[in-house]
Amino acid sequence: MAEAPMTPRPALAGRLRLGRHGQMEGAAGVMLRERAGLAVAAIALRDGRKAALQEALRAGFGLAVPRSRACTAAGGIELVWTGPNQWLALDGGRAGHSAFGFAPDLAAALGEAAPVTDLTGARAILSLSGPRLRDALCKLLPVDLEECVFPPGAAAVTLAGHIGVTLWRAPDAGDAWCLACLRSYGASLVEAVLEAAAEFGCAVEG
Repeated sequence: MAEAPMTPRPALAGRLRLGRHGQMEGAAGVMLRERAGLAVAAIALRDGRKAALQEALRAGFGLAVPRSRACTAAGGIELVWTGPNQWLALDGGRAGHSAFGFAPDLAAALGEAAPVTDLTGARAILSLSGPRLRDALCKLLPVDLEECVFPPGAAAVTLAGHIGVTLWRAPDAGDAWCLACLRSYGASLVEAVLEAAAEFGCAVEG
């Protein structure tokens, strides 16, 4: 009998309180949901292999290597800068591929250009949107979030309160922003966002 492919258990399974939080009148100013089921991998460049990495990502996935504090996307895969010569790769589900097959596929494509570490299931990742999102995030993050400074395609590694996070706006994600942290801090990050967004009303979606 064929085995069902493994899927990562959502970091916030059973811990998200769906529905409206904070200000209850009018439309919610912030929307929050977990990006569950993503395949996640860390990429670290080997010295002197930048050209090889660029070619491997382009040929294998149609991706460009992001510049500093930026992210790129192609074919449902996002590549987010997380530090000098380091990136986070996220796959929302390629047809015919399991989440736990992404890191091995990535490692095979990159070869000696860059080691790959499978982080699937090890991160809590939030998708945030809404007309008052920037106002809420400004209370939480020590980052200039003005559109001219942090447009789609931007990324940052920073703190949300005491929690280390990666923040980015995928170039193909419209008005959505993403926040990622270590899985064990996921519930605390959600509570921090809810507190920052309380005055605007926050809708937590499943």
